[in-house]
Amino acid sequence: MRLIKSNDFYSVKVRGYVTSLHLEVLDILYQPIMGFAATALYRYLFTMRDFRKGDSLSFTLIHDHFGFSYDQISIAFSKLEGLGLMRSFYVEYNEFSEYVLELYAPKDPAAFSQDQIFMNLLNDVLGPRHTQDLLSLFTLDRETLNKEEVTSTFAEIYADRIFDIKGDDLYKGEPLENVVGNIKFEFDRAAFVNILTRERKILPSALSAEELKKAEQMAGLYNLTEVATAERVGDFYDALQPFGARVDFVAMNKHLQELVKYPVLSKPLRRPVQELAGESQKIKRINLMETYSPVEFLQYLNEGTKIAPADYNILTTLSHDYNLLSPVINALVYYTLYHNNNELIRALVEKNASLLARNKVTTALDALDTLERPIKKRGRAPKKAPILNDDKKEEATPQVDDLDDPIWDELKKLK
Repeated sequence: MRLIKSNDFYSVKVRGYVTSLHLEVLDILYQPIMGFAATALYRYLFTMRDFRKGDSLSFTLIHDHFGFSYDQISIAFSKLEGLGLMRSFYVEYNEFSEYVLELYAPKDPAAFSQDQIFMNLLNDVLGPRHTQDLLSLFTLDRETLNKEEVTSTFAEIYADRIFDIKGDDLYKGEPLENVVGNIKFEFDRAAFVNILTRERKILPSALSAEELKKAEQMAGLYNLTEVATAERVGDFYDALQPFGARVDFVAMNKHLQELVKYPVLSKPLRRPVQELAGESQKIKRINLMETYSPVEFLQYLNEGTKIAPADYNILTTLSHDYNLLSPVINALVYYTLYHNNNELIRALVEKNASLLARNKVTTALDALDTLERPIKKRGRAPKKAPILNDDKKEEATPQVDDLDDPIWDELKKLK
């Protein structure tokens, strides 16, 4: 840790685009992790970045402004640096030292909510329920549905003006969209039991810890909201049964397996997921893995055939024992089927699940990339899964082209 003295100086550079939203995230999500002093110093340095422009400033200004000791200033700087909000550069002279402080923008709310390290730090300080309540402050408005859209397209307004220096047409007809990051929420058990008590009059004490865990596991497998999970648990609850066996999860599972065959009925029960924009087959596959529950995904791969109990048990193990998210489970299932003649081999699945869990993978694309890496390191020439190839490579490599991949024949009928 640096030793800041009263006769030392500093200057500030801002190396990221810091908006009012970033400062709100700093106050609400970062401050519980790094404390008030570090948060206040970041705001002070950012606001005062043009103070006496061109001149180095004395650390006594910070000392007098906040009443912080020089040790407190040094510790606060270390906390900012540890979270990637600041970098420090040091120049030593005969009688004093000078620091160049580079400020970087905090993560936006969506990036913060999807970063396991930051979420773990915040959960550790505030607890999961309080953390989710804070994240909900940054949720976006819902998509406009059931109304006629009258938006002008890029082609209507600008397409005739887009050419490269050779005069070739650059626009190929694809829609132009802004990527909007959405907040990622984990299943909120506290919200689930509150809804269960309020709507179905079932107290949490009426269910065993194992039953609560199974309910949460079912929500993950079928991508259910807390409200939908509480409704289904209530439907299959029998107060006359012994403690620990009051919810018929076998019947509940059969019901949900039937329900996923009817998207119109199951869609309102599912958690919303932000899809990637684009029309390529690669993006459609990624969106399928990201938005469908493991049960739905495997049923699609089975061309609508009911999932075998052994395969369902594998999905349950991946969710329950390895704590993998649904997109990661879907990617692992696809990868295993593709490389093993459409067989879901339990030992191989669990070995790769352990790899994904150790690497803290949370998305389908990262899961597939992680699964391919060990094969490359062994020096083999692997048969690449088409999901990882770009569109041009797929065309140049017929053996993994979409047309020759039986797994995806049914999936090409995506919306």
